[in-house]
Amino acid sequence: SIPMTENTDFRIIVIDDNPAIHHDFIKILTATTESGLDVVRAKMFGKKEEEFALPKFQIDTASQGQEGVERIKTAMQENYPYSLAFVDIRMPPGWDGIETIKHIWSLDKDIQVVICTAYSDYSWEDTVAHLGKTDNLLILKKPFDNVSVRQLACALTKKWQLLQDTRKFTSSLKQQVNDRTLSLQKSLSLVKATLESSDEGIIVISNEGKIVDYNQKFCGMWDIPQAIIDSKSEKKLQAYMQDQLVEPGNFSNWLKSLHERSDAINIDIIRFKNGKILDCYSQPQKLNDQIVGRVLNFRDVTERIHLENELQYQAKHDALTGLPNRVMLLEKARELIKKSEKNNTLLAVMFIDLDRFKLVNDSLSHAAGDELLRATATRLQAVIGEGDILARLGGDEFVILITNVKNNEEIINKASIFMKVFQQPFHLAERHVTITGSIGISIFPTDGKTMDILMRNADAAMYHAKELGSNNFQFYTVEMNEKSLQKLDQEMQLRQAMKNGELLLHYQPQFDLNNEKLIAAEALLRWQHPQKGLLLPIDFVPLAEETGLIVPIGEWVIRTACKQNKEWQKAGFPPIRVAVNITAQQLKQQNIVDVVRSILNETELKPESLELELTENIIISSAEIIRTVTALKELGITIAIDDFGTGYSSLSYLKNLPLDRLKIDSSFIQHIQSEKDDEVIIRAIIAVAKNLKLEVLAEGVETKNQLNFLKKQQCDEIQGFYFSKPLSVTDMERLFTHPESKKDILSTSESKGS
Repeated sequence: SIPMTENTDFRIIVIDDNPAIHHDFIKILTATTESGLDVVRAKMFGKKEEEFALPKFQIDTASQGQEGVERIKTAMQENYPYSLAFVDIRMPPGWDGIETIKHIWSLDKDIQVVICTAYSDYSWEDTVAHLGKTDNLLILKKPFDNVSVRQLACALTKKWQLLQDTRKFTSSLKQQVNDRTLSLQKSLSLVKATLESSDEGIIVISNEGKIVDYNQKFCGMWDIPQAIIDSKSEKKLQAYMQDQLVEPGNFSNWLKSLHERSDAINIDIIRFKNGKILDCYSQPQKLNDQIVGRVLNFRDVTERIHLENELQYQAKHDALTGLPNRVMLLEKARELIKKSEKNNTLLAVMFIDLDRFKLVNDSLSHAAGDELLRATATRLQAVIGEGDILARLGGDEFVILITNVKNNEEIINKASIFMKVFQQPFHLAERHVTITGSIGISIFPTDGKTMDILMRNADAAMYHAKELGSNNFQFYTVEMNEKSLQKLDQEMQLRQAMKNGELLLHYQPQFDLNNEKLIAAEALLRWQHPQKGLLLPIDFVPLAEETGLIVPIGEWVIRTACKQNKEWQKAGFPPIRVAVNITAQQLKQQNIVDVVRSILNETELKPESLELELTENIIISSAEIIRTVTALKELGITIAIDDFGTGYSSLSYLKNLPLDRLKIDSSFIQHIQSEKDDEVIIRAIIAVAKNLKLEVLAEGVETKNQLNFLKKQQCDEIQGFYFSKPLSVTDMERLFTHPESKKDILSTSESKGS
């Protein structure tokens, strides 16, 4: 059908075998002005003229029923149908009106039909019987007046138009309903797809306790049978869910509270009997700002919770032994301190350090050291009391907190038990090793009221135990703290001395024994202290070694000595070697060879002008150090063994090391002519050196008799007060310039000692 408006031309077809009738219909339905009678009637009855205005009609005619049906068929095909047909009842010789109308309605059921007749061929009942009941059919008796025809035409075309509009509106409405239904279906499908694609289990419960929606992830998480889902019952669902939980009552109360507070947003952790853990996020479901139910989102956080617990455990426990670490120790200590204050009891802090642990690592491997730590932890754990805390701080340090202590006697008994732990040897690297421990003890509240202070004081007591020979326990005293503070102050002064240039070098000459010619000088470290004056190495080198400062200080000594020797060479003085002592800590530095090479390049000193002096105990203590010494020798420098003869090892290592010189320790020189054994040792050392093609230097030569004995034994070089004490740079330059005046220089140099 076509869209209809009031300005649309209505198509009307007149099917009649009388051409005069055609003409009459056209004249009646296409009149543009009213007749005189219409005007008089309008004036009499007061009607407005526009009420008699006719719609625009397009009038078509047909003389026979078949012709009229063909026209109607064509109009339908052109999508411009007729709205009204006037059909004559008799149209010989073809179809009569009834037959024609049947064919018309078979093509177009909406067309309005008026039967025109002057006879009583068919009664109304007969007509209905033939055509069926319909409101699309009227009968117009001939002869008919113009007004009746016009009224029929206007009313029936208007009816046809309304029918078309109604049908169009209905069709449009159906389309809208279909479109919205489809859109809703798509939305519902999208929502469902979204629910199903979520990695969370989701269920929606109405305010009335009915299951509104869910996804399969939820069913899988909770292993929900389909029968419970189909029941739509929240109570059945809740009962099934509770059976799986560790604390079903808590879950029930939680759901109940959510129903009581419908606007609440809540997050909770739900733990299953099988170990699974779910995180549940609950929020109200709203429709047009009205709360109509509740949405529960479940997410499996089992792996995350276990990982968090593992990380939490790792953060507070030692990875090697499984004992509490420093973090957990401090937490427990704070709790125990509060408890001790409340109960008026003592709390003892025992700081345990293994003796000679480094030797195990160096000689048996770090794996053996780790096994020792685990075994120590196991033994200590087996003997600590209930309520006591054992922790590992790191390295070979353990701490035990002893609770509910009433007197020192209890603490002594505990410490004795812990010392016995070390009496039995440890089985390490397929051998039995005896390791002892040193214990320092501080007590709350007398030795401190915070764990930091108690730990510090117990640590000080432990170091005191080591100073007394290890394998014992000591209680903290105030004097220990004062000593620690003094040592800390000395360390800070030494660090400041490095920055302020208070360190300096003196040089003790070394002479060829045959011609007493200056051939070398040993660089000796001194500290020009602002208050204490000139300090010798014995006053501060042990502290430097303990604090690790010996490494940067040692590098400074090598650089300064090389730089000074190069300046003497540039000044034209006779070339000599400069000898520098090097410690085990320096040799253990991974970059020591690179450091020495860099210093030689920086100062432009030839390698043969530098000698490094090492003690024999340093060399034999580690295979790695022996490799380092070999690498240093490959640089071209001279390697000497200092204080030779005082070591504890076999002399066989001498033939395997790239050595140049042995320095006989001064303790043997001092007893020449008074101790025959020392003379024998000196002869033996010189003989061994000669056989190995090593030069020999005697230290600490102070008398003419000592000098003569060494000459007789064919010692190569000497060093000592007989010729010169350690000299300042200025005095060394005087000695270069006036070697004959060395006795005078000796009288003005530093006092005896080096």
